[in-house]
Amino acid sequence: MKDDVIWGLFVAFSTAALFSIGGGSALIPEFHRQLVEVNGYMTSLEFAKSVALAQIAPGPNMLLVSLMGWKVAGLPGLLVSTFAIVVPPSLIAYSTWRAMERLKDAAWLNAVKIGLAPLVVGLMLASGTITAQAANHDAIGYVLTLGTATIMHFTKRNPLWMIATGAVVGLIAHRLGFMTLV
Repeated sequence: MKDDVIWGLFVAFSTAALFSIGGGSALIPEFHRQLVEVNGYMTSLEFAKSVALAQIAPGPNMLLVSLMGWKVAGLPGLLVSTFAIVVPPSLIAYSTWRAMERLKDAAWLNAVKIGLAPLVVGLMLASGTITAQAANHDAIGYVLTLGTATIMHFTKRNPLWMIATGAVVGLIAHRLGFMTLV
């Protein structure tokens, strides 16, 4: 059983890493699909809590993968998940860099680079949507999410201010009986 889970983590994270465009946050919907919907390794709520913890922790966002591997299968899960998300893309990045050095003057390569920008934006929006759906369970959560997205879109505020505001509003709403903490 444990070997099946370890192998499942490796397959989930390495395949997601092989098709990643736009950084780690763009992979969150695929992580959710693999860990929650396909394999049932965790619930949507556990997933949302892991994403939130990884986002507020110092260091790279991809700590999320290590954290989820740990949550699912302890230290072996952490090691396999981290290896799976780091090694395959590193090999691809190195190979791609070498190819791009040889093809740097090709017109089609610049067109591909320009065409990837909207794809990255779409993946980031999908990531935010999946995370919000997993985390929001009441009207206050939806209002906070929409308000935060609106403020972040129109201002250059540090997102930590929005996280702190959401935490304070959530605690006040809980104390007033408008919501339960899960």
